[in-house]
Amino acid sequence: MDDDVDYGDASRYVNDVSIELAWAAKAYERAGVHMNLLMSCKTDGLRLHREHDEVYQAFRAGWPDLDVQAITEDDLKSEDAKNRWREFCDKFKEVDDFNLGTLLRKDAGQAYTENNCIIAPKIIFLAIEGARNREGINERNKESYIADYKRSEAVAASMR
Repeated sequence: MDDDVDYGDASRYVNDVSIELAWAAKAYERAGVHMNLLMSCKTDGLRLHREHDEVYQAFRAGWPDLDVQAITEDDLKSEDAKNRWREFCDKFKEVDDFNLGTLLRKDAGQAYTENNCIIAPKIIFLAIEGARNREGINERNKESYIADYKRSEAVAASMR
């Protein structure tokens, strides 16, 4: 290995559009799988990961009052929030792809749409969606997001 190369120099790296498009397609596919799970099963018992209990307990220990019905950008990306979430994420580095960019619904009462998504690390998705399941929020909102999902699918189909 060349000792003179600075691999930490971000200016050496460029965004590859094909990689970004592939990531976006996979993220959308995973969101679709998640939406199908939410619509087809009883969500208050749905476990999204084998470490569901540990993730949930750590999440609620750090954010006991966070209303997971509706998540805002500030809840995840304000300066204070970023530091707190970074510490949380570091606790779960052993989770496969814990920091993989994942689509997270901002409002639990709606399906995945362009206006209802935020990009978050996978472990944050598991914490928030796990809380929504465990606390019965997804189950209470099921009719609403099923109707929303059907509307968005109808619009997408009409554009094809």
